[in-house]
Amino acid sequence: AQVMARALKVADQTIAQLSARAEQLEIENKAMQPKAVFADAVSASDTSILVRDLAKIIKQNGMEMGEKRFYKWLREHGYIIKGSTQPTQRAMEMGLFEIVERTVQRTDMPPIVTSTTKITGKGQQYFINKLLMP
Repeated sequence: AQVMARALKVADQTIAQLSARAEQLEIENKAMQPKAVFADAVSASDTSILVRDLAKIIKQNGMEMGEKRFYKWLREHGYIIKGSTQPTQRAMEMGLFEIVERTVQRTDMPPIVTSTTKITGKGQQYFINKLLMP
């Protein structure tokens, strides 16, 4: 009878621990849902956006991050070449960025080519996961 009583006590403790863990996961799941919906929406997008625009989106989702801080973070983590706004080779190979080049016609001078670094849909999801997901 004692063995049975002890087994029931252990079973009760196990049930209590599992219930507590399930409750915790439920809370975490609720907190993650808006971010997951947002991440899904971004990954479905095939438009690339400016670094500045992604910094704004990150800020709207609760992280203090402006364009300058985001560029600093990107440089520190090896996604952007230090001292520039150009992506590293590794970041380009990962498909996180694209470079959009435009030719600007000028009246009495030769045309110039400008390049703009943009974050792809894949890159947007990647950085959101890195910065916003715990």
